[in-house]
Amino acid sequence: MAEQRPFYVTTAIPYVNAPPHIGHALLFVYTDATARYERLLGKDVRFVTGTDEHGQKIAQKAAEATLAPRAFVDQISQTVRDMVARLNISNTDFVRTTEERHRQAVEAFWKRVEANGHIYKKRYGGLYCIGCEQFKTEKELIDGKCPDHLIVPDYIEEENYFFRLSSFAPQLRELYATHPHYVVPDSRFNEMKQLVESGLEDMSISRSAERLSWGIPVPGDPTQVIYVWFDALINYLTGAGFALDEAEFVRYWPADVHFLGQEINRFHSILWVAMLMAAKLDVPKQFAVHGWITVDGKKMSKTLGNVISPEDLATTFTVDGMRYLLLREFSFWGDGDYSRERFLQRYESDLANDLGNLVYRVTSMLQKYRDGVVPQSTDGDRPVAWDDIGRAMGEYRFDLALEAIWNVIREANQLVDQSKPWTLAKEGKDAELDAVLYRLLETVRQIGWMVRPFMPTTSDKILRQLGQETADATIDAVSVWGGLRAGTRLESGEPLFPRLEA
Repeated sequence: MAEQRPFYVTTAIPYVNAPPHIGHALLFVYTDATARYERLLGKDVRFVTGTDEHGQKIAQKAAEATLAPRAFVDQISQTVRDMVARLNISNTDFVRTTEERHRQAVEAFWKRVEANGHIYKKRYGGLYCIGCEQFKTEKELIDGKCPDHLIVPDYIEEENYFFRLSSFAPQLRELYATHPHYVVPDSRFNEMKQLVESGLEDMSISRSAERLSWGIPVPGDPTQVIYVWFDALINYLTGAGFALDEAEFVRYWPADVHFLGQEINRFHSILWVAMLMAAKLDVPKQFAVHGWITVDGKKMSKTLGNVISPEDLATTFTVDGMRYLLLREFSFWGDGDYSRERFLQRYESDLANDLGNLVYRVTSMLQKYRDGVVPQSTDGDRPVAWDDIGRAMGEYRFDLALEAIWNVIREANQLVDQSKPWTLAKEGKDAELDAVLYRLLETVRQIGWMVRPFMPTTSDKILRQLGQETADATIDAVSVWGGLRAGTRLESGEPLFPRLEA
């Protein structure tokens, strides 16, 4: 048996200054759908996520909550774990940046970059935004305030370690030029190209331990703590076994794709890539950057009271319903707007009516007309939707992949209406009825596998109703027509997506 090809995918790790929100849920569901699809392709998928737990903002939030930093991050990190479990995310590892294995990876990485001559120490003064956890230039401010956090940065002067980011501009330009889809979508890639062309400055990558003690000490200099971004980005190496398991690291690194939000694109597409170049490690193969989520056209805000909780969505629409709605409504290639009314409408039309109704009708007719026994098989073609799904997933167009599946679902519902199995049964046209029932059953089986990356629990329910094993299999194996054996007795199940009024 051929060895499975490795595929390494990650989410950006949430910063634990507050519980996760719908934006985090969207990131995790995008990444999970990709991981599950790659498993269907027969790959050995390593899917890593975790939590970012160091920095001045964490220490400040912990103090506000009258908690020690460790107790505070333990609480918030658990809420992220709870969300991951609730949304049925199939990650294979969860890296907390306060773990010992991560500290070892960070220290090894720092020493490597330092030995290569890319870290130096100097005294520096500048405007520092606690919200961003970074220094700001005057040109980045609007009316003297950070545009993201609307606060006036503090002037800080101290001696820190710096990373020679500026020296990697030529290598970044060459990388970007030779990899035209290195960052997707193109609009996010163009932003990074422009930033590099406008000039890169060396970056402070440590803070005084007197000012900030909550972090990983600089190797060999306990008076300094490693800057949170220089620390956190290394979680991707930690999850691949860097400095801990060389064979594992060689197998999985570099990452095939990092998923992240647009607000942290430059830290990944520029800083992280330059850090890896400085350490003489392979750079990731691609960055996939999703857009903003607004609510009824407005930015999410605690003040406006429109922050959407993943738990609330999962409770209202079911977990699989929520996953579908996020993937279907929010195109990865642009910004998206959440509307409860639109979610309700799509749940009823797509899930309750189209998919749920199809599966219930087909299995019920099998019970009514053939006592639940699969009729004699008929020849059929491999659904072209598999090819459409493959093209869409290759471009992270989850919405288009689902549209391809829903075309199959709608065509199957149309087949029911046009063939009228109830009329065939009444007229005693057994051969025609058997052919229609088998084709419908087989189409439902195909749909059960097609939705697996997006709605895994629903996939299990559909396939179990059809007596199918739900262990992971490859697309080549599951997409062969004629997978249902004649004579098999099947049981009807409950509706997949009950109407919300109920």
